[in-house]
Amino acid sequence: MNIYKLNKENQFPKNAIATIGMFDGVHLGHKKIISFLKEKASELGLTPIVLTFNKHPRHVLHNDSEYFKLLNTEAERYRLLENYGINNIFEIDFTTETAALSTYDFSKLYLLDLLNIKALVIGYDNMFGNKKVNDFKRIYELGEKYNFDIFEASSYIYNDIQVSSTQIRNALNAGNIELANAMLGYNYFAEGCIIKGRQIGRTIGFPTANIELSNHLKMLPKEGVYATIISLNGTNYIGMANIGTQPTFESYKQSFEIHIINFNGDIYGQSIEVQFIKRIRDIQKFDRAQSLMEQLEKDKNQCLQTIGNLI
Repeated sequence: MNIYKLNKENQFPKNAIATIGMFDGVHLGHKKIISFLKEKASELGLTPIVLTFNKHPRHVLHNDSEYFKLLNTEAERYRLLENYGINNIFEIDFTTETAALSTYDFSKLYLLDLLNIKALVIGYDNMFGNKKVNDFKRIYELGEKYNFDIFEASSYIYNDIQVSSTQIRNALNAGNIELANAMLGYNYFAEGCIIKGRQIGRTIGFPTANIELSNHLKMLPKEGVYATIISLNGTNYIGMANIGTQPTFESYKQSFEIHIINFNGDIYGQSIEVQFIKRIRDIQKFDRAQSLMEQLEKDKNQCLQTIGNLI
């Protein structure tokens, strides 16, 4: 995959057909746009390219990166786009100056002056440029003036839901992993490094590993206990994850920890991927450790039953 910083110093492929967006989640709606992009590229003999931003506009314009988390890190996003057959990604440095550009000026600069595209694919709700100026329809004026085609891709509907990054965030915030995964087209996942925690789990027969996310901007699902698939050193395991606190042991610090079922080994410092399959229950406070152990045994059996032959 080629990842270009979109500026005047770089040389870019000619005869391109582009689509533009944040592509957070790279969900089935995005997949439909990308498939349409590749179809038109083949039909017209053009090179399909994706334009995206190095920072989410919300983080730049609203300064709420601690609140507004991302479905994908940049590395995850690019990997997923590559899996869908995109070989050329053009990254725009999103700044307040970029945000101030009208659709007309943004398109003239990035799509024409720097890329000289021959065609553009836009999604059903795709808009770029300063919304206060509200001149998005002038993109068609540019198309006529500079002789490039504009194609509109339709939305992707799942169970009467118009799939979008917002809808997936809503599902994750509600703990509805099955719905989120269905709209994504893959199991929602998080990556990180295993670090040492309080090691309480060892004392009750359920050793856990705390995970430090590889990127603090990554979104985690709603607090609770989850059935998961754990990828470690190229091998998949069944696991259960706890997102939240440990009220039984009077620990109210937020954490993300996993128990790998039927696994014994020292994995501190290693990288791990956790795929979320189903939310099992809320975080609970038990009156004694024995009650927690009994519940964890039930959770374990439910994880084994839920994941079954998935790995």
